[in-house]
Parts: sequence; structure tokens; C-alpha cells
Amino acid sequence: MKLAAVMAVPVISLWGGTALAQGPAGLNMFCENGGHAAGGQQPRVPFEIRTTNEVRDPVSDEVITPATRTYLTTAGGTAVFPEGDSFGPNPPNMLPTIYENAKTCRGNEIPNTLPSTPGNPYNLHDDPVIRQIDKTSPTDDLDWIMDEIEAMAEPRKVCRSVRGYQFCYSYPRRVNIADLRELAQNAVDIIEGNDLRGRFSEREYEGFPLLHYLGGLKTKAVDPETKTITITQLWYDTHIESDVAYIDPTVVNDEEWTINYVVKILNRGHEDFAPYAMFFDDPNELDLTDVGGPDLTQGGDAFPRLPNVGMDQTFFPMEEGLEYTLNMKMPPARFWNLSYHWGWRNHPPRVQVTENVLVPLANGMPRNAAEIAVFGENPRESEESKLNAIGMIGDTAPAKRMWRMFRELAAMDTGRDYRRQFRGFNASVVRAQMELIRQAFYDWQNRRTLPTGYEMAPDTDVTALFLNNTMYGKLKGHDGEAEVRMDQSLWDKRGDQVNIQLLNGDYFPHAYVLVDFGGLRGWENTFHNTLPVGGAGPLFTFGRNYFWIHVAGQGPIPVPPATRPNEPSPTPVSEMGWNPGHNAGPGYRFAWGGMQQEISDYVNTDGVGEHNLEVTFTYEPSRRLRMYQFDALHHDVAVWSVH
Repeated sequence: MKLAAVMAVPVISLWGGTALAQGPAGLNMFCENGGHAAGGQQPRVPFEIRTTNEVRDPVSDEVITPATRTYLTTAGGTAVFPEGDSFGPNPPNMLPTIYENAKTCRGNEIPNTLPSTPGNPYNLHDDPVIRQIDKTSPTDDLDWIMDEIEAMAEPRKVCRSVRGYQFCYSYPRRVNIADLRELAQNAVDIIEGNDLRGRFSEREYEGFPLLHYLGGLKTKAVDPETKTITITQLWYDTHIESDVAYIDPTVVNDEEWTINYVVKILNRGHEDFAPYAMFFDDPNELDLTDVGGPDLTQGGDAFPRLPNVGMDQTFFPMEEGLEYTLNMKMPPARFWNLSYHWGWRNHPPRVQVTENVLVPLANGMPRNAAEIAVFGENPRESEESKLNAIGMIGDTAPAKRMWRMFRELAAMDTGRDYRRQFRGFNASVVRAQMELIRQAFYDWQNRRTLPTGYEMAPDTDVTALFLNNTMYGKLKGHDGEAEVRMDQSLWDKRGDQVNIQLLNGDYFPHAYVLVDFGGLRGWENTFHNTLPVGGAGPLFTFGRNYFWIHVAGQGPIPVPPATRPNEPSPTPVSEMGWNPGHNAGPGYRFAWGGMQQEISDYVNTDGVGEHNLEVTFTYEPSRRLRMYQFDALHHDVAVWSVH
């Protein structure tokens, strides 16, 4: 799939078949009950204004120099609300709560869009069924494996007394190669999401890899008989992993349906369950010729999708070691865009999204087409398919670095020649390898900062890095540990500018999108007090808001892929010249000194794709969320937001 084919998103692909001279704001005059106070919709605004530093031939119009920088002004410079302090006690863009379903342009109710009422704080789902589970997470088991390998590689310490003086020295142990290989292979299986063995068998996380290469297998259809679909999720650390990233809702396009969530809370996964659903207007109602407007349906041939409302559908507290099964009521699927699943207690980056596969890419292909084009329909079909899919993930990704180095340890063999007299392998090499694996492990655990080898540009406010089909991020002045909160002085009023550095370490293109959840068009806090039952709904939830996409008019912003290095970065094992499967050769040289280079020198970030973006905001931010950033082509867990 060519980059241009998936990146160019013309206006008509999102808004229908008719481009209005006034842009989407031109529809406001034709919508009934305009304005939130009257019970109708919030007004729409123009598309963003965008320019780039691209250079084209003045005669042929061919691109001479591709764009490396984009300049964007949100909403065409338009603001809905008067200026004010959105972080004060009376945010100007907070709307009065209306305890009714949201409405379409025509003023008709959209079913199942009132998430909470004074009488029922959980209005869209039944009481969860709860069972106890083993809460061991991949983090726990990988940590245990590393502890075991490090223990077997500890140097021996010998002390001798001579004439009243004690002399101590250390020398490398001999590692049992069979034990080393078994432990390392277990780690590889966890990272790849393979079937697990021994003490790791029947883990709740089995089948959910750390490497994000299984998108081709994560499309599921709504059952035509029950009108339901089951989504299974894991929550642990900063991760939400799901077995479904795309839903085919064809059979319920015009019917209400149900998502059956099975949510497993593993170690360090305590959270409030908060699926945030985004809904379009009703495409069946957008022939507006009877009221003097356009026919966005083109006589019924087009399926226009206009942003309407988004909401946290619930805010239910979940505890570690428990599985929660609940049924979420959904409106007819023609309204549905996607559902985010995010955890406000650890956000970013605890987030995952499931999309409507029928909402097409710009080239008309299904929503999952870009994922399948990169990783294949079934990366588990064969070993070759799996390795090809994993090969698309950048080598600098922490999970990929762990995977490669554990594979090297799992492939080691002392051979059958005279060297067997040593009855093991020199542990100093293993210790040096484990230092690198540990560093990758720590990088994998923390997406609130950039992993080893990456640096933030000095003139940047936010750096967003696409890597392992997900996103890492760095906020200027942030320590990389606490919740990512932007300093209020950086963007707290209209006219403020934010400089965003976009990096791509994967070997396929990513596509940057910036979305506003309520600052521009307003938000409600429909949720009521759940503190007595351990919830936090009134403190953190979105309630309902009227979203807007800041990169809709000209499509997502392409971030070019990284260039593959000529040679992989060295590791202690590879530097030995190890050649698995041979009984002799340079692979048996001893390494007494441990690490010979700085850890960062083992991570080569040369050739990383880059694009820079300057955003001028024309409204005050929402108190809930300032910037929501994601990958339009490979969404799933590729999200990095700023509060």
C-alpha cells in the first residue's frame, strides 16, 4: 500500500459527496434546534488552515522537496466560546448537563447516548459479573526470568587468607546452557504472544504479545443472532491490550447492539473502566434539500460522517486480580466511529481503541487495510509470516530489543567438542547481555518519556515517537515519571502555539492526527458521585463532549518510516561472533570485562523518520484533556495524549 494512497484524505471522503463552500460550518443553518441550550447540537466550525514547507515545481507542480514541517491553525481560526479561563471554577466551554440522549442534525435522539443520570450513575450497562483470576502480568514473569538468568550469571567470589591478610577476587561462573536457553525461550514466547509452557502455562495474558504485530487477526464481526460482540482486554501497568481492534458491525448498522466486555485486571492494573465512544451524525438524515441545504448523501450513494458527540459510557472501578464482564448498550452502528478504552489513573499511556471497520480509509479501503498491508492477514500462519511481521517493527523499540537479545540467548549452544569440559558457558557474556535487556525492559515499561537512544529536539514542546506500532512521548520539562500534565503557561489561551516533533522508528509510515475533545465545541459532566463505591467519575470523567478533528480537511500528517540500518546494533553475544548451530569458531571467546560500550551506543537511531508540526490553537483547552494524538492508520494502542 503506497503512502500517498492512505494519507490523502480529501474532504468529501469524510463529509459525504458534497463539499460546501463554507465547509462543515455551513451545515449549522440547516440543523434543527441548533445550540446545546436548546437541546440540539453544538455548532460545527471550519476546517483547519494548513501550510507546509513543501517545494513544488511552478510549471509541472511536481514535488521537488517533500514537506518536513507543517503549520496548522485550528478550526480555521474560529472559536465557539468567548475567551476565558478553562482551568478556573467556571470553564467557559463547559456546557449545562442535559439528561437526554444526544441528538442528530434533524433533532432526533440517538439511542444509548446518555451515560449517567441522577437516578442511575451507570445508565448504559448492567452490573458486572466478577470472578477472581491469577493477576500475574507479563511484567512479573519477565522480571522473574531476568532475575533467574542474572542469578546464574553472578560471578563467583573467593576469599583467601595469607599471613593474616585476606585476598578476595571474582571470576566468571559457568552457566548451564540448557537452563539459560529454556529461560530465554520462555521470555521470547511471552514477547511474541505464543503458547506458554511450564509455570507460565494458563496465564491470563497468554496470547497477548508485547510486540504489536497481530493487527491482521484483530477484526471481529457482531454476531447476527445475538447482536453482540465479545471483547477481551488485559489491564496492567500502563498497558491495555485487547483481542479486538476492529469491529465489523454490518448486521447492526440500523439496530441497537451490545459490546460484551471481558476485562482482566492484572498486577498494577487498578483502574476505572471508561470506554469513550465517538458518534457521528445520522447519515440517513443528511439529504437536507427539503430545508434548502445540500444533499450530502448524493442521492443515497454516499455515506457522510459528520462529527457529533463523544462520551465516557461508564466510569466503573476495577480492582487487581478480578475479571469483570459487563454488557455495554450501543446505538445503531451507523452512528458509531470508535470506542477508546482508557484509564485516567495512569494516562497516558494506558489506552486502547477499537474502531468501526466500515469507516473507510481515504482510498475507500476498510479501516484495517493499512494494518493488514504492513503485517499481513495472519502473522501466525507460519514462522516466516511471523518473522516478516515482527521485522516491520523498528529495531530500536524496547520490546523488539528484548526479543532479539532473548532470542540470541535461546539459540546459544556450547557445541560438542573439547569445550564441553568447561561444563557451561562463560557467564560474563550473559551478564553483559542482561544489562542491555534490563535497560530495554525499563524502556518498555515507561512510555511517558523517550526510550534509550532518542532525544527531544531543544526547540520542541512535545515529542511523539511512533515505535512498536504504538507511541512514546516526551513533554518539555517533564520528568518522564509522573502523569503527563502540560504547564498551564504553555497552552492555556487561544493564540498559543505548540511545537510538536514527530518521530517514526518503525519501518512503515505512520499518520499523525490531533483531536479536540470538548475545548472547542464544549463538554458536559453528566456523571454523578461514585466515590462511595470506590469510583472517581465526578473527578475525572469526560461526561459528554462535542469533538472536532484538527487534521480533517487535508488528512492525517504523514510521518515517514525509519531507514533500516545496514547492520543491526551489536550486542555482547553478537560481538563475540556467535554462530548458532556450529560447534567451533569465534563464538567461544571469553568476555571478562562485561559491557565494553555505553548502553546507549547499542541503540542506533540513525535514519529515524521525522516531521515537525507547529499548531496555533484558536480556543481554550478542555480541563479534561489538552491534546489527543494518535496514529490514523494503526490506531489500537498508538495514542499519546497530554493533560
